[in-house]
Amino acid sequence: MNLIFACPECDHTSRQEIEPPNHQVVCWSCQHVVVAAMPAESVEPMNRCFICGCDELYVRKDFSQRLGLAIVVTAMVLSSIAWGFHWQYTTYGILFVAALIDVALYFSVGDLLQCYRCRAEYRDLPELDQREPFSLETHEKFRQQAARLAEAESSSGEASRISTPPI
Repeated sequence: MNLIFACPECDHTSRQEIEPPNHQVVCWSCQHVVVAAMPAESVEPMNRCFICGCDELYVRKDFSQRLGLAIVVTAMVLSSIAWGFHWQYTTYGILFVAALIDVALYFSVGDLLQCYRCRAEYRDLPELDQREPFSLETHEKFRQQAARLAEAESSSGEASRISTPPI
């Protein structure tokens, strides 16, 4: 299984191949070791994130969102230029080609499993078609939780700075 994760210590992104006997994931930047809670057998389904322990995971396409956005923006710009020159057939042709590229990529690109909390990505897993797709409600729950934790940390840092008398 291929794992891409952000280190909990230094926030550096690392990629690592892991197998069921291996229960340690090491950050290449700071050498921080994360003991992964992996299932004992490789045939067991993965129910928890190895990095943060979250049990809410979702399936998405294993495709670069930046590349997808670049394709859409390029098609938009080119079709707008063609439309400006009153080349209607060229405009529709550009949009049709962009749609064909999108369909071809959709059917040729595989899936990956991603954690809502730490955004760790797991590739080369069996039975991804039986997993739940992305849920905006669950994503918003974790986004709000992260925002509240960040706000609490910043307010506690200000409170300690205010309550400490100068020397």
